[in-house]
Amino acid sequence: MKNIFITGCCGYIGSHTCIELLESSYEIVGLDNSSNSKREVLDKIKQITNKEITFYEGNMLDKVLLEKIFTENEVSLVIDFAAYKAVGDIDECYADSSLAEKELN
Repeated sequence: MKNIFITGCCGYIGSHTCIELLESSYEIVGLDNSSNSKREVLDKIKQITNKEITFYEGNMLDKVLLEKIFTENEVSLVIDFAAYKAVGDIDECYADSSLAEKELN
């Protein structure tokens, strides 16, 4: 069974991706900082799929948290949906994503 790590897993696109992948027999490891989403989405994912994801709450810039996630889970693929909703936040979002991707490499 492949584990897929999804950042922004509680957002609109991330949660729908989780549902599709869970229904396709993948295991999901999710990360979200809940700045633009709600943890209740995890209950909805479980309600729809009858499956739970392995969830971590935090920021993808937290190197210690990322190390914990990758140590505790055998991740085969990373999908990054972590983002801010507003166009005005795009510079901050780009900087955060760029720094996080450097940490993942």
